[in-house]
Amino acid sequence: MSRRRRRIVAVLALCVAASMALGVGGYSAASADRSVSVTVAEPSEAYLALDGSLQCGMGRGVGNNKGFVHNRFPENTTVERIDVTVTAVDGYVRVGTGGQAEQLGPGESADLTFWGPYDSGDSAGIQVKPPTANNVSGADSLHVEIDSATGPNVGVSGATRTYEVDCPGTYGRN
Repeated sequence: MSRRRRRIVAVLALCVAASMALGVGGYSAASADRSVSVTVAEPSEAYLALDGSLQCGMGRGVGNNKGFVHNRFPENTTVERIDVTVTAVDGYVRVGTGGQAEQLGPGESADLTFWGPYDSGDSAGIQVKPPTANNVSGADSLHVEIDSATGPNVGVSGATRTYEVDCPGTYGRN
């Protein structure tokens, strides 16, 4: 091999070694400035809406509110489980998901779980009944908070609403 070829091969080998040691100029990180616009919806207009009104009843369909927690997500979005905390703001009331109802006194809370599936357009119902004890005042309002609502590609928490209810202090049956 001639001297000239050896020098060319040596220079090429040096270039290859240097590029391997220093890299080829690729990016390891990138950033971009993007603007974001966020709006907060009212509880009745959110994807998982606390809408409708609560009414107090003796059961048998009365006091079951079909529009309590409403799935307003786009089609094919299913909510599988909804965990809520219900607090009696004043007076006594019984609350439940359709079976046995739990009695609450002023300021007391109950954790309720609604098992779906709730497809787009479906609602979860809550039962609100008068207290079982005589001589107690019925609740005038209930505070409801969604602790979590989950499903495939769904995660919601923190929505709250206070409902006015007329739940007289009369003896009711489960």
